[in-house]
Amino acid sequence: MPSKVIPVPKTPKEAHNPHRPAGTLLRSQALHLHEALKWHMREVQALLAINPRTLHTEGAISKYIQKVTAVLHPHAAKQQIKQGGES
Repeated sequence: MPSKVIPVPKTPKEAHNPHRPAGTLLRSQALHLHEALKWHMREVQALLAINPRTLHTEGAISKYIQKVTAVLHPHAAKQQIKQGGES
């Protein structure tokens, strides 16, 4: 059975006003993103604190590469977890 198409009107150009004070939702979103970015930076800083030259075993290097790759390519890491790969 085909889905019913619901028409959505275009947003009027005057709806966006860059000089209007930001509402609560927009401000909350900005704060949430700020906190997420701080968490991300802590994760990156922790990985940068590891000197790869001090990793001598295949297991240690493999774990390091997996963690760094997950930070650099988060979508690929999520897909690997969905497919049953190691996390």
